[in-house]
Order: sequence, then structure tokens, then C-alpha cells
Amino acid sequence: MLTINEMISRDGRTIETVAAYVQQYVDEHYAKVMQEHRETLEEIRARVGDPAYARYAQELFRPVYDELKQAGLICDPALPGTFPLSREQWGPEDKRERRFWCVLREEDGTALGTLITRFFHDHTRLRIPHQPTILAFSQINQSIIAQKVESSAIPGL
Repeated sequence: MLTINEMISRDGRTIETVAAYVQQYVDEHYAKVMQEHRETLEEIRARVGDPAYARYAQELFRPVYDELKQAGLICDPALPGTFPLSREQWGPEDKRERRFWCVLREEDGTALGTLITRFFHDHTRLRIPHQPTILAFSQINQSIIAQKVESSAIPGL
């Protein structure tokens, strides 16, 4: 797997390049993270329910978030996004989809665009039925992003 700096050097410093990199990272790590943290996640699920998925997302995305930060890229809010800004209204209980987003900026504040994460999870038991999907979106206005996410008006949603 290329590093983020290698991908940027090869493909350009764009939201599409970063989304492709994060997707590659997720594809390679999502199952392993669940396996490595299953015991803790099961304990959280037994105690408080679905917040176990928030912990899973933290474990999955923290390394790639840190790597983006080291490359001079800032995720606002932190990757994959926050629950107050996310939306969950798609899919059956055993394959529910929550959509998160974060605006990606250069260290000088210049916005590259938005990373949208489609996060699939099971409300009936602890399970990730499908790896998260990362999409690039050029819009950075939070109201417009929320509207487009809710109406599935972004390619890939």
C-alpha cells in the first residue's frame, strides 16, 4: 500500500486522491480491526449497545486520520465525522447505514472538499456487514452537505 504522501505525489493533492487513499486503507483494515478489538467491542455492546460502533470507528480511522494530519491535511471534524452531523436512515436493521462527513483542509485553511463515509452496521448483533465506503465531494458548506447526504444526491450514495 502506498503512503498518503506517495499517492499525493503520484495523483495530486485532491479530495479524490485522499478519498481513494482512505478507501484503500479501510479495505485493508476494517475486518482486522474488528477481529483485534472484538472482545472489547462485545463488552461495550453488552453494556450500552450501539456505541460499540463508535469505538470501532475510532479504532479503524485513528491511524489514517493521524497519517493525514502528518501529511498536512486537517479533517474537520475528525475522520470519519461526528454523530451530530451524521445521518442514519437507510437499510434494514441488520445492514443499517450511517453517513458521516468531514471537510478536508490544508494546514493554511484551504478546503480540498469533503470526505463522506458510508458506515454499515448491524443493530441486531455486533457485526460490520460491509466495509465502509469513502466518497469524495467537492462541497464544503455543512448545510448543503447534509441536504445532499440526506437526499442521496451524491454519486456513490
